[in-house]
Amino acid sequence: MIIALILIFLGSIPAFGQDDAAAAAMQQAQQQAIQANQQAIDSMQQLSQQTTINNLQMQLNMADASSSNSNSGPIIGIALQPTFSVKPGEVSTGTQLRIKTATHYATIYYTTDGWTPTRASTRYTGPIPINSKTHFQAMAIGPNLLHSPIARADYTVTSTAAASPVEEAVLVTDGVLHAGTRLRLTTSSIVSSQTAEVGDKVPLLLDQDVKTGDTVFAAKGTPVDAVLTIADPAAKRNLPGDLVFKVLSLNVPGMPISLLGGQTLEGVAGRNPKEAVIEPGMIVFASVASDTTLKP
Repeated sequence: MIIALILIFLGSIPAFGQDDAAAAAMQQAQQQAIQANQQAIDSMQQLSQQTTINNLQMQLNMADASSSNSNSGPIIGIALQPTFSVKPGEVSTGTQLRIKTATHYATIYYTTDGWTPTRASTRYTGPIPINSKTHFQAMAIGPNLLHSPIARADYTVTSTAAASPVEEAVLVTDGVLHAGTRLRLTTSSIVSSQTAEVGDKVPLLLDQDVKTGDTVFAAKGTPVDAVLTIADPAAKRNLPGDLVFKVLSLNVPGMPISLLGGQTLEGVAGRNPKEAVIEPGMIVFASVASDTTLKP
């Protein structure tokens, strides 16, 4: 712009002794300098306007993000691992176990059957009496947080009194398997997150006889179909292996019965994360999907 102004100034000085051609050339140069100067001014104005627009748009985007965060919010961290009030090991019958987490407003879920807790597991609402050998697992879930690392603790009791069975070894029906009836199942082989893939079958067996009167409709050991829906091997950054499966049906010959259920199993996180491994003999419960008349 300074060069253009100098040219304008020089162009205003009379060109004594120059011929008409030189005067015309000087006039043309003066006009070109004026045009260049105006173009530079226009460009600076456009740049300033665009910068203002960009700044306003950025402020609007920040406001939108702030509003979104105040409503639902993104995932911003991990809930803190729960702690148990009783040290693992041998305890007296009836010992009260409390589970806590330092994460504010967190909900704790726990299991006692060897499977990893999820949102579908039992919600912790108060002290839990320990009356038999129990393997506790607990996790915490807080607002806008990923679930915590899984806390684990094993307890045995000093009393030798026999614990009551979780389910009867025999399920007697009235000729109909009613919707919602729980069936006790068991795993029958090893499945590891290191080698398993989504879609693989999880071998399960019926763990009780299902009878109508004195007739056994489905004997203990009847195969049950189940399939993996998640199979992630242990990875770097302390991530453990994961297995999730859903139960599909009880394979009664000529009459498969649809079931609803499934389980989750997570390995141990840490510097050397461990795989999730389903062992034989782990108990699984599934519910009958709809009323089914049992044919002899």
